[in-house]
Amino acid sequence: VNFLKGGIVYADRVTTVSPTYARETRTPELGYGLAPYLNNKGENYVGILNGADYEQWNPETDRLIPARYSAQDLSGKAVCKRELQRRFLLEENPDVPIVGVVSRLVSQKGLDLLAQTIERIASNMIVQFAILGSGDKALENFFGGLPARYPGRIGSFIGYNDELSHWIEAGSDFFIMPSIYEPCGLNQMYSLKYGTLPIVRATGGLDDTVRQYDERSGTGTGFKFWEISPAAIYFTVGWAVSTYFDRKPHMQKMKQLAMSQDFSWESSAEQYVEVYESALARK
Repeated sequence: VNFLKGGIVYADRVTTVSPTYARETRTPELGYGLAPYLNNKGENYVGILNGADYEQWNPETDRLIPARYSAQDLSGKAVCKRELQRRFLLEENPDVPIVGVVSRLVSQKGLDLLAQTIERIASNMIVQFAILGSGDKALENFFGGLPARYPGRIGSFIGYNDELSHWIEAGSDFFIMPSIYEPCGLNQMYSLKYGTLPIVRATGGLDDTVRQYDERSGTGTGFKFWEISPAAIYFTVGWAVSTYFDRKPHMQKMKQLAMSQDFSWESSAEQYVEVYESALARK
């Protein structure tokens, strides 16, 4: 929120797209030279989450997916999973969990780290992958070549397809985002709405929007890790897969909780109004 003061633009309030990213950008590692200035803003540097567009991303009304469903009736999600397996040439088995990927294939998104461990995951775990993305040519070639090496277990589409992105959100059991940094992120919000539990690195908006699974209570909305490494991805995927097979009541409880989360623009807009009103009051 800027004002012209003494011939220069004066920033009374500075905002970014999540509370955790606001904290991270105050550090030398993620401030990229701006950390001293952001720290000097004190409480006038505010993180407000982006909102999800639930008119476009809602399994109850989504016309792009094979079947619609709700938290009260998840039968349509099973249909979406079966059709996703068919479309990605995966083994049609409702009992095998699917991990979805919709991403730019770049190192910032942690896809180079996933590339270093995905074959180990496929070799050691009962799991499937449905991958959609484009970006770095080396990563495109790598992920594009996986279906030939792991037929029926890994499917990929190199490029972007809006319909397929909805299919992956609706038909997957998990959705992985191993980002090195992620100011806000939207796909984890979509995943929650579709009852597809996120597997994320706890950074930026991913940390703010995903609640860590608690094995004691069965609560949480996803699986988080902190370390930037292929090993962290491997063991967290393993944690999610073991939960899928060994703690099914927890999976059901987490899906219900995930689908009840509300990251619509209404809440974010209210926070922006407060920021603007505060700035105007200080003008």
